[in-house]
Amino acid sequence: MSKLDDLRQQIDKIDDQLLKLISRRGRLAQKIGEEKSTQARNTHFHVPQRERAILDRLKGQNRGPFPSSSINSIFREVFSATLALEKPLKIAFLGPDTTFTHQVAVKHFGHSCKFNSCSNIESVFSEVELGNSDYGVVPVENSIEGVVNLTLDCFVDSPLFICDEARMAISLFLLANNIDVKKIKTVYSHPQPLAQSRNWLNKNLPGVEQIPAASTAHAAELAKKEKKSAAIAGQLAAEVHGLKIVAKNIQDCAENHTRFLVISKDKAKRAKKNKTSIMFSIADEAGSLLKTLQLFAKNNISLTKIQSRPLRNRPWEYLFYVDFLGHIEDKAVESVLKTLGKQTLLFRVLGSYPEQGLKRA
Repeated sequence: MSKLDDLRQQIDKIDDQLLKLISRRGRLAQKIGEEKSTQARNTHFHVPQRERAILDRLKGQNRGPFPSSSINSIFREVFSATLALEKPLKIAFLGPDTTFTHQVAVKHFGHSCKFNSCSNIESVFSEVELGNSDYGVVPVENSIEGVVNLTLDCFVDSPLFICDEARMAISLFLLANNIDVKKIKTVYSHPQPLAQSRNWLNKNLPGVEQIPAASTAHAAELAKKEKKSAAIAGQLAAEVHGLKIVAKNIQDCAENHTRFLVISKDKAKRAKKNKTSIMFSIADEAGSLLKTLQLFAKNNISLTKIQSRPLRNRPWEYLFYVDFLGHIEDKAVESVLKTLGKQTLLFRVLGSYPEQGLKRA
């Protein structure tokens, strides 16, 4: 037996052991599900803080060769498949299928969930509010295009909370049936990806017609049907539509990041690093906004974002959305929020949730 054959046999044995352990884990999860079913009706099968604790523990023990991001991805799928044995999660997202929001939802919750594609952001909120979905995933801001105002506006009338966030560096792929670039005559995509990869297209596909599509998902569908066409979309679109990746990372700006929010009826539990989002309106008086923001500075609370939006049916009056580091149970944060509740006209905590770093899509 060669050394290579011996090494492969060792891997086969490890795979057999992994399968037995994963199956054992699944059976234990089923017992937990049965135990939960005997408890109160509103017992939650999904406990995200438990998942975060497991991931933190495993990544802390990780000594390679797999990077922590790989450990995170592997166990996200294990969690997803295990939960599906108890009660599959239902996830609403801004569709259609294979868009970046869909891709983020799959990365965050795993493939074993039931995903519900929604045609607009309002529908995502509605699906979660009505109980048709356990969680919703919506975009909230892009480093190039700016804030998704509609997402912020939906919080005005919605009782939902932000329970998590996902930050991803968006990678644009050129997808086609054939990897021969010379045969491509037309490129489809949503107007934003077309604009964000204009220089690459002009340099590598000069003279090729660039046609806007309703979404990157629709662009992939068109490219699949037309032999001499290509689409600019995410990697998930290639997997779903059976397209080949002609070129990777064709975006002109490498620092193209999008932040997504995970919304739910339930508040998130405290994590190691937390962020809190609030919204408020204040009186139209000189210095009122400065007075409000000084509360954070005096308590050494770091703001990460502030955004204003006009109040509906109230011309020249505004709502302010503020993100800051910390949890509502922190003493300093609790003190600031108590004061804000007294000196603002409208005030609501949208949620405290784990702060996430950047991940590449």
